[in-house]
Amino acid sequence: MAPTADENALSSPWSLTPVLSPEEEEELQEYESGNISPPLCPYFAAQIIDKRQTSRLSQVLSLKYPFSGGMKHLKRVRAHQPHLDILLRPVTAEEEMNLSKDRATNCAVNSAVLSSENVKVGDTTPVPLLTQIFKENPIDLTGLGEPFVVSVPLRAARNCKEQQVWAGIWPCTYHAKPKTVNLEEASHGGGVSDEEKLRIGSYMCRAVEAAQRNQDRGGKGIGAVVVDRESGNVLAVGTDQTGEKGGPLLHACMVAIDIVARQKGGGAYACLLGLETEQQPKMQSVTKKDGEQKGFERERQKRTKENSGQCTGELPYLCTGYEVYVTHEPCIMCSMALLHSRVSCVYYGCRSPGGALGTFYRLHCHPGLNHTFLVFQGVMEKECQALVSGAEV
Repeated sequence: MAPTADENALSSPWSLTPVLSPEEEEELQEYESGNISPPLCPYFAAQIIDKRQTSRLSQVLSLKYPFSGGMKHLKRVRAHQPHLDILLRPVTAEEEMNLSKDRATNCAVNSAVLSSENVKVGDTTPVPLLTQIFKENPIDLTGLGEPFVVSVPLRAARNCKEQQVWAGIWPCTYHAKPKTVNLEEASHGGGVSDEEKLRIGSYMCRAVEAAQRNQDRGGKGIGAVVVDRESGNVLAVGTDQTGEKGGPLLHACMVAIDIVARQKGGGAYACLLGLETEQQPKMQSVTKKDGEQKGFERERQKRTKENSGQCTGELPYLCTGYEVYVTHEPCIMCSMALLHSRVSCVYYGCRSPGGALGTFYRLHCHPGLNHTFLVFQGVMEKECQALVSGAEV
C-alpha cells in the first residue's frame, strides 16, 4: 500500500520524464518523427543460379569473408523471388570510389540518350567480375550468377519499428536489448497511469516532507526515501546531514542507504544511530548485538554457498530491486552508491548543478558499468525546487 500523502501536493501539475542516454534520446526523436532510415554500406552480392549450392556458398563465404563485429546482424542469403541472392563481401573504399565515378559517367551518358531518343535507360554501372571480386581470396564460384552491388544496413536495428525498415532493405536478425525505458511509452510522456502517478507522488511527498523538516532545523532541504517496490514498504527516510555533526559525505541518499544497511546488520556511520527516528518507518529495532549477529549470519551463508559450490555470485546487494525517491538529482558520489547498492529505479524532483543522473553526467547509462537502473525526473518538481538544497545532494 502506498503511504498517505498531502493531496494538495499530489494534485500539483508535474510530469514524469525518463532520463535516457544520448543514443536513446536520438532513437526516441527518430521514433517520434517517424523518420527512420538506416546508415548504409555497399556490399557485393550475386544471384544464386543453382540453389543446391546455397549451403556450400554460405559456409565458404562465412569462413573466408565473415561479417565484421558490427555487421553480424545481416543474413547471408535473401529470398528475392523467384531466386535467391547472397552477400559476397564488402565493397572497399577504393572500389566504392571507382563505382561512383563510373556511375557519374553513366548518368551523363544516359541523360544525353534520354534527351535525344526519349527512352528509359537503367543503371548500367559496370561491376567487377566474380573472379576480380575474389582475386585476393579465391573461392569455388559454382552456382553464382552475375554480381551486383547492394546497400545494406550498417548497424543492427534498435527497435521493432527500425527492424521493419531494415528488413525491407536486406534480411537482418533482431535481438531486443534491455532498454532504459520503452520508446512507445516514453513518446507518450512515460506512459504513466494516474494510479502509478499517485503512487510515485505519494513516496516523493515523504521525501519532500522530510526535507522540509530538516530545512526548518537549519539543514539543507534535501530528502531521500528508499522503497521496496514489491511490498510497497518504505524502508528508509534520509535527509542531508553534512552539518557540524555529520560530514561532507552524508548527503541524503548516502544517509538513506546507510539506514537500510543498519537494518541489515551493517551501517558505516555511527553518527546516524538513532537519527531522526520520527521520520523512519515503524519496524523492529536492531540493537548493536543483533546487527552484528545478522552480519555474521550473512557472511556464514555466503561462505557456506561458496564452499558447497552452489554460489554463482554474491548474495543480493544492499538495495537490490529497491526504488529511491530523492528531491534533488543525486551527485556522482550518491549515484555511484545507488549503483553499487543495485537499486532498480531512481525518481528525482529537480535537477542539480553537478547532478550525475542527467545534468552533468548520465552515470546510469554508462556502457562500462555492470549494472544499470531506470531514472525519471520531474516528480513534484515545483515543490522540490522550492526547497533550499545547497550545491550538493
